[in-house]
Amino acid sequence: MTVKLVSLVATSPDKPEARVDFRDPAMLVRGASDTGKSYIRDCLWYLLGGDKLPKKIPEASGYDLLTLELEADDGKYEVRRAHAGGDSSLIKIRAGNDGESVCEILEEDIGDFLVRHAGAAGKQLLRSRSKRGVVTGGDLRHWFLLSQPAMISEDPTAGPVANATQRIAAFHMFLTGTDDSAIELVKTSKELDRIAGQILGVEEALRRVRADLPDDQTKEEVADALERVDVALGAMTSHYETRASSLKNVRNGILRKIAELQAAEQEQNHSLSMIERFDLLNAKYKSDSERLGATWEGVAMFQALEEVPCPLCGTPPEAQVDPWQLRQGAQDSYRKALKAELEKIVVLRQGLAVALAREHERAARLERAVQDIHAELNELEATEKARVNTTRYEFSGDPKSLAVRRSALSEQLAKFDEEAQLIAELTRLTNAKKQKKIPLSRNIGDAATQVAGHAKRYLHAWGFTSIQSVLLDADACDLILDSRARLDFGAGKRAIFLAALTIAVMEHAVGSGYPHLGFVVIDSPLKSYADPKSREQREVEASTVTDRFYAWLAQWEGSGQLIILENQEIKTESKVLLKPLEFVGDGDDEGRRGFYPGMPKDTDEASA
Repeated sequence: MTVKLVSLVATSPDKPEARVDFRDPAMLVRGASDTGKSYIRDCLWYLLGGDKLPKKIPEASGYDLLTLELEADDGKYEVRRAHAGGDSSLIKIRAGNDGESVCEILEEDIGDFLVRHAGAAGKQLLRSRSKRGVVTGGDLRHWFLLSQPAMISEDPTAGPVANATQRIAAFHMFLTGTDDSAIELVKTSKELDRIAGQILGVEEALRRVRADLPDDQTKEEVADALERVDVALGAMTSHYETRASSLKNVRNGILRKIAELQAAEQEQNHSLSMIERFDLLNAKYKSDSERLGATWEGVAMFQALEEVPCPLCGTPPEAQVDPWQLRQGAQDSYRKALKAELEKIVVLRQGLAVALAREHERAARLERAVQDIHAELNELEATEKARVNTTRYEFSGDPKSLAVRRSALSEQLAKFDEEAQLIAELTRLTNAKKQKKIPLSRNIGDAATQVAGHAKRYLHAWGFTSIQSVLLDADACDLILDSRARLDFGAGKRAIFLAALTIAVMEHAVGSGYPHLGFVVIDSPLKSYADPKSREQREVEASTVTDRFYAWLAQWEGSGQLIILENQEIKTESKVLLKPLEFVGDGDDEGRRGFYPGMPKDTDEASA
């Protein structure tokens, strides 16, 4: 996955746009000083997530928006950012149904976008010897957007010390395609202080645990005593289970007899209740019979009496009562009714006597059944009691005392185990606190040879054929040429050799499929070498290096997109092939004045 630069545009509400269309695989932006070449690099740095705003030049007045169009494997994107500052906005360009472009604003940060399309998403780099972090957009910008001051700087290529570790880690990622996730970190002073505090805590816990341990017993002795208690408890448990099993049938029989007894007693109570009811009914029948008999005798006595007038008033009987009642037939009918009722009661009492006798027989039978069940139940309970009494004194100790003893021994054994764990933890923390001197070693394989070979090939093509040996110092992220470090050369050669290193890393990484953005922008690789005021010793003429560099650039077909910003003149032959974007400045020549249209004469650009 790589990214290609397509175009850089500055827009204004009332001024013509300033546009630079980048070509692939190589492009040269050439012009005199103060025409805006370095400004292009500054704008790219700013748009791709850098904090530093482009320089405030008069020509930028009125322009409020910078737009960078990019092309990635999954389509085209635009990065927009205001001249005055603020965050970059990332926009994906899609083809609409009507053929027109549709813009979709993405929430993704520009730094995350660059990391993802560089193939470095999820990779871990050392931030320091004690900390790791993900790859950032800054790690990529540092190596792919080289300013003119960086080209001639005498400082290491990794930059300031504060960021050197992560920049070096990113450089090795370009070389090998692997990150630092497997590198063992060195503990920070904060971590060491935390471990020291943990050691104090473990030591205090160890003293507390040892205070509770018995002085006259070892862990093995406590374990043996616990095992003996477990054996005794196990034997008791086994014995009680056996006894319970033997008593199970007896107790089941007792339960059954209790149920039978309850049922028999319930039936017996029901029978006695029925007898009481029958006795009560019989008494009622007897009372009714006596009442009817008395009535019968009263009617008979009434019939035997002679009819006489009232002894007081002499009123005849016919005038005192209903004459119909004095008739002999009415009294006979009443006696017949009484007789019939008496006969009915006699019949009922006979049936009741039979039922009562049967119920008395049933009650007696149930009484015998209850007594028999009581006898069987007493026998079973006696059997149970006898079996329990036979096993009561078979053990010298009781389960409760053994359980208490086992709890105490288990607690002691747990203390011994806790002591062993604390000792192991103390050993681990003590070893962890020992700060080992772990050398930082990254295996880059033959990557250094390949990158150095690419750089040597470029330098020979640019005219430095006298260079016999080119090596890559992976730790310094720099070249060693003929046993001499790059930083030991003059400013002109430092710039050219750094350009060779940067291009070589791109060709190696992109060609191998390792993480890389897929382009580099190099500002003024030739200017310092060709500076007539420089006192640097030149084995190769500056014009020769310039011509051969441009000729090589025109034929660049390596991996990645190469953007060169340069001052030096270009031959017509190379210009025809390379088709550079040239800024003529404020002279009389025709052509584009600079990055912004109509640049005046006194434009002050800090670097060209």
